[in-house]
Amino acid sequence: MSTGTNLDEEAVLAAARGLIVRRGPAARDEAAARAAELERQARWPEHALAVRVLNAVEKLLG
Repeated sequence: MSTGTNLDEEAVLAAARGLIVRRGPAARDEAAARAAELERQARWPEHALAVRVLNAVEKLLG
């Protein structure tokens, strides 16, 4: 597994699952808010990772 913003797909899915466990259906809103905040800050590598987590949360929640 990689570290930082260069995470493999399994690590992204694990992060998404953890967020869902902690926040339930609100995980989608939390992940979207995080991605939007990183976009506003122009923190592009972190934004790209946040979008990957958001996509995984959406996929897992259906």
